[in-house]
Amino acid sequence: MEQNKSFEPIIEQRETHISTPELQDTPVMGQVDMEHAEALSLRSAHPPLKIAGYEQEQFLGRGAFGEVWKAVDCNSGREVAIKFYSHRGGLDWSHMTREVEKLQYLFSDRYVVQLFDVGWDADPPYYVMEYMAFGSLEDRLREGPMSVAEAVKTIREVAVGLAHAHDKGILHCDLKPGNIMLDQDGRPRLADFGQARLKHEHAPALGTLFYMAPEQADMSAVPDARWDVYALGAMLYRMITGELPYLNDENSKQLSSQTSLDARLKCYSGLAASQQKPVAHRLHPSVDKSLAEIIDKCLAVDRRKRHPNVQTVLNALDLRETRRSQRPMLLLGLVGPSLIIAIMALVAWMLFQKTIETASTHLLQRTGESNHFAALSVAERFGLEVDKRWRILEQESVSPDLHAWLKSDSKESKVELQTWLEQKHRLWNSQFSAGTGAAYWFVLDKDGKVRALSPTAGTLIGSYFGYREYFHGQGRELSPFDPVPSIISRPHRSTIFRSQPTNQLAVAFSVPILSASGQTLGIIAMETAMGKFAEFQGSRNQLAVLVDLKQDQAGQAGLIVEHPALNNNDHRGQSTYLSAEQFKSVQQICRNATHPQTPDNEVSTNTIIQYHDPLDDNADDTWLASIAPVKVLRGDNDVRETDWAIIVQEQTQQTLSPLVRVRRLFIVGGLIALVLAALIVGGLWWIVLTIANPAGRLRLLRFWNRPTTLHSETTTGASAHKTL
Repeated sequence: MEQNKSFEPIIEQRETHISTPELQDTPVMGQVDMEHAEALSLRSAHPPLKIAGYEQEQFLGRGAFGEVWKAVDCNSGREVAIKFYSHRGGLDWSHMTREVEKLQYLFSDRYVVQLFDVGWDADPPYYVMEYMAFGSLEDRLREGPMSVAEAVKTIREVAVGLAHAHDKGILHCDLKPGNIMLDQDGRPRLADFGQARLKHEHAPALGTLFYMAPEQADMSAVPDARWDVYALGAMLYRMITGELPYLNDENSKQLSSQTSLDARLKCYSGLAASQQKPVAHRLHPSVDKSLAEIIDKCLAVDRRKRHPNVQTVLNALDLRETRRSQRPMLLLGLVGPSLIIAIMALVAWMLFQKTIETASTHLLQRTGESNHFAALSVAERFGLEVDKRWRILEQESVSPDLHAWLKSDSKESKVELQTWLEQKHRLWNSQFSAGTGAAYWFVLDKDGKVRALSPTAGTLIGSYFGYREYFHGQGRELSPFDPVPSIISRPHRSTIFRSQPTNQLAVAFSVPILSASGQTLGIIAMETAMGKFAEFQGSRNQLAVLVDLKQDQAGQAGLIVEHPALNNNDHRGQSTYLSAEQFKSVQQICRNATHPQTPDNEVSTNTIIQYHDPLDDNADDTWLASIAPVKVLRGDNDVRETDWAIIVQEQTQQTLSPLVRVRRLFIVGGLIALVLAALIVGGLWWIVLTIANPAGRLRLLRFWNRPTTLHSETTTGASAHKTL
């Protein structure tokens, strides 16, 4: 029977391809060709009955009870569909009678396929109904899922048609895509009311598996409007996802294994309750939360949690659409003020950043100029200290007694020279501040041998030191086995070396000893320990550093000679150099020797902004370093280079700390202002949304009226008391 046929489980059909060596070259008919061939074999050449007033034109299809033809009403020219029940033996007259009866109630309803004529007494029986040009919704879904917008639009029209039917007391009870026809405009129409029931009827009505509600799968169930609600949700679920809720291979096999209708119905009713609710619609990118909740509520297994009727589904869809249509305005109302605040905040931040950058540039410029003047001052002091030592040595180098002692090899001459040198050492050291005097004085003859040394060291007297750089001035030490080199011809500052007795960095200042006739007799020199060569009194954030630009014995230049950190135990005895990039910058600045005369908003070219101190334990610290070369001015046109450079450096963080504090205050103030603005906008929107929501509006009115009510009650009570 057709009624039992509607309960067959929906199982995915899979093609089985047979491939054998003998059939590989045989053309195989495709699925489309097979369906076309089947349609041709079933097509009738003539309709079963010629109906007066209608011109049959086209065979549409054949079913279990007969066939359907397309025809034209001769009077109106309207296209109709005529369904002939040519198989009388299997015809369910009660099914046909119920369908015609329900269609009479829904006559002229726009959302229902209209019935025009019925031929009960004809042979075969027939009825004439509207012709639906686009077939059924099932035909459309075979092409694939719909877009969310199209699915919602279609399901809403179906729901409107159902609501009209429910208003007239008719429950469809077998809602599915196959029973939804599409007219020439593609709009849905309800069809096949064979399982429909009136609200007061108690006869069971069985729908289609996976579309009907779980409680409907019971022969004793009383028809309920929530059955159509469930089917509506199942249809919408399939239209969006292309799947049916709870339909899978396992469930299909489980249903197919049942041997009776009652067993199959009982199995179906228990599937939904024993499995997790469908979630494929929530994974769809275009399904919003409200639509997902509508589908979930339609598909609720417990009918008490389901929408009570189709009208509530329509209300939910309309509310969703209203909210979606209001969303642009809501977003505009929310985004507009937020955008204004954001733009104002952005402009304020950009202006503030520009102000901070300008102030930082000016501050760095002024600090760089200050540091450069400090570097020039320290460099000048160092130059004076060097010149002072050279002049002392030059003054003593012209002593006639010294010349005589160097020309004589007698023992008395050596003793007298040693005594004289020690006296001079003590005398001149008293002229220097503590720690800046010479550690040693010594005299070498023209052959590079030590003639005298103060403090005395008998083992070194007569030793050869002509290979030392302070003797020949070639910028590096020679081998002791090399021939005796030429003696320096002018005052000289040696390369920095590490003193063997103290393991400290030291420097030697030497001048040639020339006789009255210009003959070079040797050199007189003093050795001074580095570290306290000259004192510097800067600000608490400034450091003065002395760098040697000459290459040392290892051939590397940029040795840091004096630095406050060199006195720490961590760096004592170590040799620290500038990086290659730093040395290049310092050397270039010393070569240019420019003074800080620059335009506004520019830092002096004598300053390195992002300077990293090699002796700073924190590698992330940056310094503002100003450089000045150490020069000895011996006359108007006599400027001697010492190949030393002074770096006066100051931590950038300390320099910019006032601006950092201002920046922090601005950020904190700006954040507070933004939070207050957000609270104000949020409060206003809370009021708007509360008033827009009926329940919220009622609560708000109650809140506003509460003080007035209390006052009225108090006033009324007082009046009553006075009356009594």
